[in-house]
Amino acid sequence: MPPVLPEILLLADDPNPEAPSILANSLWYKYRTAFDWAWKVWDNTVASLRQVPVMTLDVAGRQACSLCYGRFLLHVDQHLPGGIDDQVLQWFLGTGKNEVSALSADAWDVLTFVLLYLVVHGALTATTILRGLVYPAWRLGASANSEQQGESLAIFLRAANNLCDKLLLREAGGSDGMAPEDLLEVQRICTRRQMVYREPHYSLLVTAIPALVFIEKNEFISQDLRHASASLRTSLCVIGDFRQGAHRNLDAVRHAFEQPLLSEAVVDDCHPLVDALRLILSDLPSGLWFVLRYLRD
Repeated sequence: MPPVLPEILLLADDPNPEAPSILANSLWYKYRTAFDWAWKVWDNTVASLRQVPVMTLDVAGRQACSLCYGRFLLHVDQHLPGGIDDQVLQWFLGTGKNEVSALSADAWDVLTFVLLYLVVHGALTATTILRGLVYPAWRLGASANSEQQGESLAIFLRAANNLCDKLLLREAGGSDGMAPEDLLEVQRICTRRQMVYREPHYSLLVTAIPALVFIEKNEFISQDLRHASASLRTSLCVIGDFRQGAHRNLDAVRHAFEQPLLSEAVVDDCHPLVDALRLILSDLPSGLWFVLRYLRD
C-alpha cells in the first residue's frame, strides 16, 4: 500500500453524494490485506483535512467538506472488525504528535468537526481523543518554559480545551454547526462520555488535572488561555460524574496529586494544587483527611 493516497484529497471536490462510500469500498477492496491500511487512510485523511481551509474559504463549504470526510471515515470504520478507534489512537500517540501540534486554527476547526462527528456516530471514543490530543496538549502547555514555546502551543491548547468542553461538558446543542447539534446528538455524546469516568480511563483524566493547574500558573501561556484553562478545570471537577469517579477512585486521585505535590517545581507554592485537590474532594468526607494532611504538611 503506498504511503500517499491522492484519491483521498480529491474526495473534497467530488460532488457525488455516494463518493465517501465508493472511495471507502475501493480502498478496502484494494488494500484490505495490508495490516496498516486503516492507519494510512487516517494519515492521508488528516493531511487532506489540512488542505480544506486552503481550498475552501467560507465556513459552510469547509463544514460540507468535513462532513464528507466524516462519512468517508465512518464507512472505513465499518470495514474494520475492530473499528478505526485504536488505529487513530496509535496515530495520535505516534507520528501524529507533531502534525496536530502544527495545525492552523482553521485546520483545527475542520479536524474538530470530523472528530466530533465520528464520536457521535460511535466510530471514535471520547477517551481516544482525550488520550491522543487533549492530555498531551495540556502536558505541553504545563511544561512550556519560554514565551516562544507558549505562543507556538496556543492554537493546540485552544483546540484541546474546545474538544474537552464539547466531549465532557456540553449539555445542549450548539449553533456552530459542529456536533452535538440536537438533542439526539447530545444524548449520544453523554452516553459516550460515561466511559471517561470509569477505570482505567478515570485515572488518566484525574492525572491530567494538575497539568491544567500548571497551565493556569504558567506565565509563558497567554492570559486568556490561562483563564480558559482555569474555567475548564473548575467546570470539569464539580460535575457529578467527575465527583462520583473521585469517590470510587480515591487512590487514583491521591496518586494523581501526590507526585506533583512532592516535586521540586512546586515546593515553594503548592497551594494551587492543594486548592484544586480540595475542589475535587470538597463534598467527600472520606477525602477530607487527605486534603487536610497536605494542608498541614
